Amino acid sequence: MKKRITQLMFTMVMMYAMAANATAYDEANWFITIDVEQVRTKVLPLIPKSKEQVVLAQVVPLEVHNITMYGHSEAEDDLSLAVTGQFAGFSFNDHLQDQLMLLEQSDAILLDETESHRGRVIERYRIKEKQGDVGIYVAKVTDSLMVLSLQKAEVRNWIDQKYHMQDLSNNGLVSLLVNVESAMAKMGADLQAHQSPFQSTVFNKIAQFSASVYEAGDQLGLEAAVATADEASAKQMEQVLNGLIAMQALSEMNHDKPVLAALMAELMISNHGNELLITTALPFALLAEIEVD
Repeated sequence: MKKRITQLMFTMVMMYAMAANATAYDEANWFITIDVEQVRTKVLPLIPKSKEQVVLAQVVPLEVHNITMYGHSEAEDDLSLAVTGQFAGFSFNDHLQDQLMLLEQSDAILLDETESHRGRVIERYRIKEKQGDVGIYVAKVTDSLMVLSLQKAEVRNWIDQKYHMQDLSNNGLVSLLVNVESAMAKMGADLQAHQSPFQSTVFNKIAQFSASVYEAGDQLGLEAAVATADEASAKQMEQVLNGLIAMQALSEMNHDKPVLAALMAELMISNHGNELLITTALPFALLAEIEVD
């Protein structure tokens, strides 16, 4: 199901859903963590000014330090966010309404329900959609942690201390972890018989994928780790990737693309048993050359 991306508020990113099952942090198949402070101070200033950048800078409160998004799979279409920062005097509703007024969409998202749970207030926001209204649940768990979810039960889990802030980890500006086998299985995909793209022999060998973007001096470092079922599979995947890199180098397709050329020049693949480590880097000065449609 296609997720709707809205500029109304960072908290609503990818939150278009009809989920019946709650996401549990300790059972999720994918996690994305964003170090908002680093992105705000080190990346945004280097990107050419645009409407999207201005909106992003406005809607993400200065109180926010890190955002961790997680969920199960596209089939379940569920999503939760654990947001760390300084929220002692912060009101999510006040901030949201300020942004909606600036965007002249004051009736797009409405607070329509509140309840108390163990001394914390859970707010339900209703997002108006053509396909039907969507509910988002929000609670300030502590003065340093705020949780947003499509499911009230997951917000309660955080308030009940089923999970803790120390569970939230971040290895760079942006970190990604995907349990490929579990995610595909929960989507109902038969990885042996499914048609493309899952029919790919190479894809079927991937059990887990993780990636991180981090600061490395005057460069933006990018690191990815691919875990396979065994060493033979890792070796085969390494050969395939090296072949693709060689073809890319011979094609000269990156001749007039400085970003791609820089990434390819720094690209390295190392074999660690049943895991492959893929690293590259991009000078911060080239961030302005990135084109995003």
